[in-house]
Amino acid sequence: MRTAPWRQRWQQWQSLRPKLHRDGASLPAALLLASLQRQLDGEQLQVISLQLQPEESVLELDIQQPLRARLQLFFYFGELDWPKRTLLIHYRLQGTPHDNGLIRRALGALLLTALDAGLGSHLLQRLAAELAFLDIQPQYIVVHLDQLPPFTRWQEQSFPGKSLARHLQLKSITTPPGHLRLTLGWHRQG
Repeated sequence: MRTAPWRQRWQQWQSLRPKLHRDGASLPAALLLASLQRQLDGEQLQVISLQLQPEESVLELDIQQPLRARLQLFFYFGELDWPKRTLLIHYRLQGTPHDNGLIRRALGALLLTALDAGLGSHLLQRLAAELAFLDIQPQYIVVHLDQLPPFTRWQEQSFPGKSLARHLQLKSITTPPGHLRLTLGWHRQG
């Protein structure tokens, strides 16, 4: 039995919508991938895929400079420090060269060996230079949540005369298969 075209469009639209829960929301990987592609795709970099899994997630990138290569950024979420509005993301890089020529493949292999030796953070810093909310270190990334545009809008939302962020706090970020799960809770002041 064929699915009607309107039903396919509806299912596709639904797959790109956040899902609300009583204690937060889930963002589908497809929605996050589309957002990353809008922000990062350019002449030097293309975001290829995003796979969210409970243990370790993968962001796949194609880079064009200094050499063509496919990079896999394996990551998982670490400590969330709500008072400082920071989130730690632990990561490691792997890659494969994409050039056809023998010399360029050899240079690509050297570049990827350098990534494995811990120099990947410099490449990530260069590729994400315009993203001021990221502080990229050799084994982890610090995300400054208060500098993320969606978070800034959320903090400015008013709720009985005060910002919404004064009443609610982000409790955890997890990655059930195919989703980014944000769990919220009431902020206890005092």
